[in-house]
Order: sequence, then structure tokens, then C-alpha cells
Amino acid sequence: MPSEKRKPRGKPAQYNQPAKKQKTAHKVSATSAQPPVAQSTTRSNLTLSDWMMVFAYVNSHPTLPQNCIVEHFQTLKSGALIFTQSTLCHKLQDQEALEVRVHDNPNALSLKRPHIVTRPDIERALVLWVQQMENKGETVFEGEFNVLENERLPGDGWIVSFCKAYGIREHKRHGEAGSVDTDAVEEECIQCRQILAKFAPRDCFNFDETGFFPFAPPGGLATKKMSGKKKEKTHITIGPRCFKKKTPEQRGFHYRNNETAWMTAVLFEKWVKKFDIKMKQQSRYVLLIIDNFSGHTIPYEPTNIQLEFFKPNLTPFVQPCDTGIICCFKAIYCRKLSICAIDLDEAGEPEIYTINLLEAMLTAKSAWDAVSPETIKHCWDHTQIQP
Repeated sequence: MPSEKRKPRGKPAQYNQPAKKQKTAHKVSATSAQPPVAQSTTRSNLTLSDWMMVFAYVNSHPTLPQNCIVEHFQTLKSGALIFTQSTLCHKLQDQEALEVRVHDNPNALSLKRPHIVTRPDIERALVLWVQQMENKGETVFEGEFNVLENERLPGDGWIVSFCKAYGIREHKRHGEAGSVDTDAVEEECIQCRQILAKFAPRDCFNFDETGFFPFAPPGGLATKKMSGKKKEKTHITIGPRCFKKKTPEQRGFHYRNNETAWMTAVLFEKWVKKFDIKMKQQSRYVLLIIDNFSGHTIPYEPTNIQLEFFKPNLTPFVQPCDTGIICCFKAIYCRKLSICAIDLDEAGEPEIYTINLLEAMLTAKSAWDAVSPETIKHCWDHTQIQP
């Protein structure tokens, strides 16, 4: 990291946050209406919702000539609908069929062309099956509907129109929340409250590990798609060069390493022993709640720490570290890494995200110190495990 200080920047102008848009209770249908500033005489296919609006206007003005109706919609201030008198005449002849299409599928009003289905019974069964799997918490499906070979659609092009008609799209699933029984969460919260009630808030601790990539550049903003850079794969071990002839303990770190860079029962036992000695020196008896990861199972029985384990798959709901503490720490680290990159760029360094292990550890320590007590308290309160 460069030693010179960053150049002072002017005070930014006050940011006025725009008012949030009110959410509508129902989904708004798509329209082909052209805004006033972008009106043109070019015809465009109207959505079914647009034609329903045209039919409603025609029905309320039965004596109005068709050319006047066309002119009326071409001059709408809310958005022009461009179509010819010939097109209007043909649509009025098909009005009954178009009105039936309204109930074909949830997105029928937003479509410009009819959603043609060769086997409506199969489509309906598929929709009901998808909804049933969603209610069960599943999104991946596989199955047979006993459709005859000569009635099956070739290829998978039908999937696009089917998903568009029913608003189905791919959703990434994160975390373990889908594997949790809500009744089990409530039972765990009740049990945790009973345990935590025996300790003062300052004597309650939560411990958790997290995957951490200190050398990975954070995401950023750009006006175009940017090429990626080669990931940092350098194997760094403890040594006098990295820690500048001082041990990690002399720099305030409890540092250990292994091939997988992950917690093991041996490493966890050493850390618990050190924490137990610290609590004994302070004449404190504390509570340490942790998940049931196999690396947390140790033979050592601390004298000044009561170890309690969360039940499997409940940590997304009941573990304070998982409800925002770790996320906040990583966000602050990325911010500090970005500031460091700006400093290196102003100093003329070609590789602005290159830092060594000691710098990464010092930055991580600074990021953890920047996590406010209010944030930690809020995350504990969010779990609802406190008495």
C-alpha cells in the first residue's frame, strides 16, 4: 500500500433520493402505446390489452365512424396506438374470438399474437404441476405426461412461449432456507431463549466461519462489458517476509493454515482453548453458540465456556452471524479494498488490486472493527432467539 495520503476531494452535492414507486396490487398488462415524445406514424402490432381498450371505446361510441376512432387513438395524450381503419375493421370482425383469448393464460393481455396450443390439457396439467412443485418448495421438474409420439412438439422451442405465457423464468436458489421446517425454527428459538436467559448479553457469543477471498477484485461499474483478469492463485504461507519479521500473534492475529484453508476440529479446539483461558483470566463464564459443523466437535471440555449447538439447517434463521453480520463485514472489506485500489492507481501502480497476505489481514481486521455494535445487535434481534 502506498504511504502517501490520498488527494482531498470536494464535498459531494447533496443527494435527493427519488420517491419510491408505489407497488400495484395487480400485474399491469403490456401495451404498444407510444409516449407523446416518441410518437410516429409507423404501425405496430397492438397487444390484446390494447384491443380490449379499443373495443370498449367502440362499444361506448356505437355511432362514431371508424376513421374517427383511428384518429382518436392516434392522438391519445397517454400514449398513441397506431393502427389503420382496415385493421380495425378486421379486428372488430374477430372481436368475439379475441375476447375469449383474454382467459387463455395469465399473460394473455400482454401478448400480441395468440398463444397456440396443440394440447391444452397437457399445458394445463404442466402448469398445475409446476405450481404444485412450487408449493412443495421445488423448482426442478422431470416427468412424463403420456403424450403420443406423433403429437409431441419437435425440439424445445415451445418452452420459451410457454414460460412467457405463464410468467415462468429461472430463479437462482440461495442458502438453506428451503430445507427448514418453520415449526422447527420456532422450537429452536424457544430453546435458545431459555439458554440465553441464563447469561448477560455481554456474555453471549456466536461463532461462525465463512469463505473469504481477500485478493478477489470487487464488482464495479462500467459503460461496457469488461474482460476479466486472471485470478490470484499464489500460495502464501506464514513467513518472515510476509509478517515483516514478526509473528502473527505479535501483530494481534490468531493465525493458522492448512491445505484446504478451512476450519478443522484440531484448529477449532486450539481456538476454544485460547478463548477459554482468556475468559478464565477475566473471571467470566460465557455462552458460545455455534452450528453443528463436524469441525466443531471436539473432545476438549472448557471450564469457562458453555458450548451450545444449533440444530441442522436452522442457521439461516437463528444464527446471528448468518443474518447480516458476515455480510456487513465483507461489504466493508470490499469498500476498503476499493479505496486501496484507488490509492494505488493514483500512485501509478499497474496492478491496483495486488496486496499481500499481511495487508489483507490488516484490512480484514479493520473491516471487522468497523462493524458497528448497532449492526450486531440488530442481527441478534432479527433471529428472535433472545429472551
